[in-house]
Amino acid sequence: MGLLSWLKSLFGGTRDQSLTSDSRSLDKIDPTAYAMLQDFRSKAFSADAVVIDTETTGTGSDLQIVEIGAILLHGGNAFYEYEQLINPNNRLSEFTKELTGITEDDLVVQPNARQIIPSLVNAMRPLTVIGHNVAYDIAAINQELDRANRPRFESISITDTMLLGRRMFPDAPSMSLVELSRLLDVADSEEHRALTDAKQTLECWQLLSSMIKPAKISRRERQELDRRAIEERRRRDHLFFMSQYLEERDITPVNEQPVGIVIKTFECGVAVSGCRDHQDILRKYGYDAWLWVFVLEDLIRKGMYVGYPTYWVYLDGEEIGHITKKQMERHYGQVPAEGAVMIAHIPNQEKDKRAGMWRLRLQMPFDHDPADLPMQVPKPSRSIQSRPPPEPEPIDLPREATRQASGKARDITFINKKPHTKVLSPIGRVVIIDVVHEADVIFSELTGSVHAWVMVKPVDDQLVVRLKGQIIGTVDLPADLTPYGNEARVTAAVISKDDGGITISVELP
Repeated sequence: MGLLSWLKSLFGGTRDQSLTSDSRSLDKIDPTAYAMLQDFRSKAFSADAVVIDTETTGTGSDLQIVEIGAILLHGGNAFYEYEQLINPNNRLSEFTKELTGITEDDLVVQPNARQIIPSLVNAMRPLTVIGHNVAYDIAAINQELDRANRPRFESISITDTMLLGRRMFPDAPSMSLVELSRLLDVADSEEHRALTDAKQTLECWQLLSSMIKPAKISRRERQELDRRAIEERRRRDHLFFMSQYLEERDITPVNEQPVGIVIKTFECGVAVSGCRDHQDILRKYGYDAWLWVFVLEDLIRKGMYVGYPTYWVYLDGEEIGHITKKQMERHYGQVPAEGAVMIAHIPNQEKDKRAGMWRLRLQMPFDHDPADLPMQVPKPSRSIQSRPPPEPEPIDLPREATRQASGKARDITFINKKPHTKVLSPIGRVVIIDVVHEADVIFSELTGSVHAWVMVKPVDDQLVVRLKGQIIGTVDLPADLTPYGNEARVTAAVISKDDGGITISVELP
């Protein structure tokens, strides 16, 4: 029997009048849905239990299933997995789309609940049903059965890992699936996809079943669990209110979509620094515009955090700016190395309108705990590399030198005042640097040897040494860049001139 004939015989060939006008004819359904359901029904005869999970959209009487996952067990061991997307024939809520990642496009050729749930439930009726907060899943299934005018789902036995978890971890502040998974070292997050969550539930059930007595949670663990539970609630609340906000707006990007991996989320809006220099392109789209952007990880190129990674944002091929180091610490690792196509928004705020300012906010996944960012030395931008080097000028050496203490406990006469910048420390060695070719011009007025305060800063794979703003030489980067930080540092140098030319030695860690 073919798919069309089978479905018509199964459901009497009638259409559910409660469905919207978007309902599709049976021959437009993905044919694999029929094959997978038939396979599940035949395998269920060999099972004694099933782990289930559902993903839903809507609330109350409007609740509908959009995905169901099931794992068949025999003797506690899994032997068959089933998952099926379900078309509710209605718009998905923004909350569901953000939570699960499922979109209307994913559901176009999928069967509706009436074409899947009754047959699936009939196969599960003789089995023990296992789930996390499984009463919710059964209630959602029964709402779909009520709409189809089919008998309700009443399992012979039900096991709820949420109740088991509370029994085995009585001190835990929360017993969500993600918190239980953390307590049992199963996983650190929840994907909110039916089959994946069912697998997570199965592993939790197996571990809980092997526990002899309730586990005690230390005070420190309790504090960490409290923090995570509060953070999880904050994220869900934010997602809910954001989805309510988005439901009332047209969030379709108005520009052309770039080519690349798409990460479409509205979980967390992050300000993009640098918008002030790109007002023309932002003004063109106006306030409250949603835009496609391309996001690529690169280094911060200037300022106190130069060399740290960040996400650079490109709009219509134009580089707009990057997120701050603080935000990068909370979103590090969320964009693949090859970059990603993402959503950005120009906020519609009165203060921006009064100032005639257009800003951009990048829509990122939820932030995580701050990460330690690796610090690197950024390469000069092309615009900098293309500039002709400045002509060297002789440094004006003062006739009266100043007497100041260097990093060591002795008085030394320096030819210049110490700059108002941090002194490089600890000083432990003297290194002769490679002087620039123009050293003879720069030090044309020098006779003998002098002590000078110089500035050193990592650039590319070298330490660049400057005196009064001019580069006087370089030296290879040391293995440890920690003492150099993110800014130029001051150190002492000895500059000597003789018949052999200019020799410069600097004190370095």
